[in-house]
Amino acid sequence: MSSVAAPTQAEFHEAIAKRSDTWYSACLRITRDFDLAEDAVQDALLNAWHKRNQYERSARLDTWIHRIAVNAALQLLRKRRPDAWDALDTDIQDHTETPDTARADQELNTSLTAALQELSEKERVCFVLKHLEQWRLKEIAEELDTSISSTKQALFRAVKKLRVSMASLRSVG
Repeated sequence: MSSVAAPTQAEFHEAIAKRSDTWYSACLRITRDFDLAEDAVQDALLNAWHKRNQYERSARLDTWIHRIAVNAALQLLRKRRPDAWDALDTDIQDHTETPDTARADQELNTSLTAALQELSEKERVCFVLKHLEQWRLKEIAEELDTSISSTKQALFRAVKKLRVSMASLRSVG
């Protein structure tokens, strides 16, 4: 327990206002289900609020909640497996500035979504946590209750498959 005062309700509201879309996007990438992603964020916020006395001020509040949200998404997948790997029906909200950038981002998102479907569950989760959520290998291995070597192998296979699946994007430009 930290001796520093727990975050206030106002601090939570500020973090939610600034970062809830980011938490939702992260959970959506992991669960690939709009409702599960929403549930994960709600679970994370409730969990964070109830455990606010465990928050240490040396970390940013939004980063602390982000980690809780990702863990909530993983937990929901564990409960729901194997139906958790349905494809996204629509694109994630796009915040680009130009039509060309928007088109390129949409093509990348569509291609990545399709390519991620070709990965095994472990490969996809490892890839998302490592490359999109910036987790360390040790953290991924601990969260998935596997070895670092197994995590590295899953990441290697995922990257190899994604390179093949998304090779057409390299020639564009």
